Amino acid sequence: MAASAFFVAGLSLRGAVAWYERPFAGLLVDPEGVVSSLALPSWEGMQKGLRYPDRLLEVDGVPLQAAPGHYPSSAWDDAVEKAARDQRSSVRARFATSSGVREVTLEVRPLEPLAWWLYAGGPMLIASLYTMAALIAVSASPRGKLARTFAKVALVAALFLLTLFDYHTTRALVPLFLMAYALVPMGFFVLPMRLPDDVPQLRRWPWIPHLVDGVGWALAGGMLVLLALGETTVGLRDVCAVLFGISLLFFTTSFLVRFVRTKGARRQTLRALLIAMVPPHGVLGLACMSVMLGLPQAILWFAIPALALTPLASLFAFVKYDLWGSRALLSRPLTRLIIVTAMLTFTVTLCVACAPLAGASASVALRVAAPAAMLGAGLVMFALGAGDRKLFPARAEYKPTIEQLSEELTLVSDPGEVARAVERTVRRWLPCENVSFRQVEAEHDDDSAEGAEASGPRAIIARPSLHAGGELVLPVSFHGRALGMLEVGPKAGGALFTSEDLVLLRTIGNLAALAMAHALSYAELEQRRREQAAAWRDERVALIETLAAEITHEVRYPINFFRSIFQRGPHAQTLDAEEVEIGCEEVERLERLVMGLRRVTLRRIERRTRALHDLVSKAEMLLRDQLGKRRVDVRIDGPVYLQCDADQIMQVLVNLLSNGLDAAGECGDVGVSWSAGAAGAELVVWDTGPGVSGDPARIFAPWYTTKPRGTGLGLAITHRLVRAHGWSIGVERGDARTRFVISIPATDIADAALPAEIPEEEVA
Repeated sequence: MAASAFFVAGLSLRGAVAWYERPFAGLLVDPEGVVSSLALPSWEGMQKGLRYPDRLLEVDGVPLQAAPGHYPSSAWDDAVEKAARDQRSSVRARFATSSGVREVTLEVRPLEPLAWWLYAGGPMLIASLYTMAALIAVSASPRGKLARTFAKVALVAALFLLTLFDYHTTRALVPLFLMAYALVPMGFFVLPMRLPDDVPQLRRWPWIPHLVDGVGWALAGGMLVLLALGETTVGLRDVCAVLFGISLLFFTTSFLVRFVRTKGARRQTLRALLIAMVPPHGVLGLACMSVMLGLPQAILWFAIPALALTPLASLFAFVKYDLWGSRALLSRPLTRLIIVTAMLTFTVTLCVACAPLAGASASVALRVAAPAAMLGAGLVMFALGAGDRKLFPARAEYKPTIEQLSEELTLVSDPGEVARAVERTVRRWLPCENVSFRQVEAEHDDDSAEGAEASGPRAIIARPSLHAGGELVLPVSFHGRALGMLEVGPKAGGALFTSEDLVLLRTIGNLAALAMAHALSYAELEQRRREQAAAWRDERVALIETLAAEITHEVRYPINFFRSIFQRGPHAQTLDAEEVEIGCEEVERLERLVMGLRRVTLRRIERRTRALHDLVSKAEMLLRDQLGKRRVDVRIDGPVYLQCDADQIMQVLVNLLSNGLDAAGECGDVGVSWSAGAAGAELVVWDTGPGVSGDPARIFAPWYTTKPRGTGLGLAITHRLVRAHGWSIGVERGDARTRFVISIPATDIADAALPAEIPEEEVA
């Protein structure tokens, strides 16, 4: 494919160069002798009213007719060349026009450079860009549908542009022009349906592209057959011209519709394609339609320059957003090679275009400019590389230096090691008498923080200063916090620091700032971890000591009591009723103590459906002695059933009501209320006491109590049992009441009072 493209480009370029300032008779005709639509307003043929599709009948008395191996227009070409050789200033020609047969005299003069560049040099340059874009697309994604469609359209468009001037002048590539003329519009019908991905219609009917290509090949075949038979192809060419304009307008319209209907991140991709591809294709479509309708062709002056940007802009958008789906890495050397090639082409083109100003022909300018540009590009690349190595070693060493430093810094977590790694890295590429990285503290070194900029959590290198004697000092800071000073210099032999030196030192300083901040944070985190571990050990020791003290305190009195009783045993002394009663009470208290310790350990909860009224009533009976003549104010509307562990919720209610009675005193009130909502319900245990004293944030902490004889375990156990059910509990004060609010989700509120077991759950 590439060889074919270069072959066609070579033939086209050779014929076009031969026509640079070649004599012509004020208009161009196609192989059939039809007046071409390629014309400038200053040409004599245009000024005398000759337009497409006027047909040339004879020239200088010689009628146009096809001959073996020659097109009818050969008589016109021979007549113009003969007039130029004979130094005649004009030719006489007869044309069949819409108003009848006309005979006109056309002046023979050289083809001006402007026309050559407009219809030959410019299209060929654009064709080379299309060919380059097609080759890149196929290389990036050989099997991708979009890449192959884009490459096919680009190659056909390049073929059309390469043969456009040849079709009206040299006529060596006429069949290729007719094929491209028929296939280009078909490509512009299919391409917008694949940008940036296939439209639903194309996914539903995948045969559409083949059908469209079939129509194009049918038109191309028809024109080639008519050309071989010596018949006119004007009718089919008119069809292709109409399809050409319609396809370009379809391309523009469909793309705009897809852009308007797209949202999100994909819209950004479409916006880039919209800017790159829609304007030039829209302008070219309007130009084609204006030619067919006989309107002024001034828009062509905008279409051709805009079309030159289309392959480059499209290629940039395709590569940037990887629309081909290649998932390949963008190669910097390859990209630079493409840019250099494009600039070489531009340089040669500019030299050839300026050749007439110096009195040189296009062929001479091309033979001189092409090798000179290639040799100049090679020398420039070599000189730039040598200059970088000799004068700017930092530029040449930038990548390996940064990679090596990054690897070293990932292995260290000590600030001192970070400083030594930075010093080693700078010494490898910068020959200096002194390289040092000095760690500083922001609160003690005001100079180090001078010039630092705080702009978020990122590394910042403040403005460097060049001290007397050639020493370069760069303050290093992170998030506005001064971390160190990088001092470099003077350079060996008193050499100057370069801008590339400064760029690399800034980058090293940024890496050092990040690594230093990480090292300091790591050291601080490690210190806090050790402190936390020590605090945890102290807390566990204190917890065990507290628990031992509580047990010792509770057990000491009954032990002393029973010891005194047992000591009287040998003397056969009997126990009175009061001693028996006290002993029973102490045994029960010890039993409660043991049971309380058991509930601190791991156990399982068993959910069953229980009536809330029954739970509250039982809790009230257990607290009958503490209540005395008072009653628990229960406000629960209707029957309410909970999925819960009855023993644990009973303990929760007893603990909360007992605390409430203690807080309310002998004259205060306690109560239970229930309020349901869509997401769940709230079970509230309230009292009219003075409220929570001490630290409210620690009210549910173990061993925390404000009572003179409290253990600090009641509310802690209550909190643990509520959380074990997946509920939550909090305390609040309002309306002269202290309210413990238990939030219960709707899933734990049963619809009926039917006993139902729920899978067991562990609770700590």
